[in-house]
Amino acid sequence: METEKSLDQTGADTSAPERMTTVRSRGGGIAVTCTPAGLPVAMKLEPAQCRRDMSALADDIVALCRLAGVTAGVRRRTALAADGVPEETLSLLGLPSRADLLASEDAADTGKTRAARSVR
Repeated sequence: METEKSLDQTGADTSAPERMTTVRSRGGGIAVTCTPAGLPVAMKLEPAQCRRDMSALADDIVALCRLAGVTAGVRRRTALAADGVPEETLSLLGLPSRADLLASEDAADTGKTRAARSVR
C-alpha cells in the first residue's frame, strides 16, 4: 500500500524519513531517497530501467542524488530564513537557493541525464 505523499514548496516528498529527500526521474521510472548530502539510502527502479544501458542509468541515478542534495539544502535554507536567519548568514553557510535548485534541475535535464526532476 502506498502512502499519501506530502510535498513541500520545493516539490520534495516530505513523507520520507526526517531530513531525507526523495526525487524521481521525469518519467517516474527511478526514485531515489537521499540524505541532505545527497547520499542515497533507498532507490526504486521500474523493471524497464534495469534493461537500459547501465552507464546511462548510473548517470541518471547520480544526477538524481545531486538534485536531492540541492533540494534538501533549499528546504533547509527556507526553514532557516523563516526562523529569521539573515540572508547574509545563509549565503555564508553555502546553502543553495531556489535559483540553484532550478539550475540543478536544468543541468540534470541536459546531456546524458535528461530525466531528473523533483517529485511533484
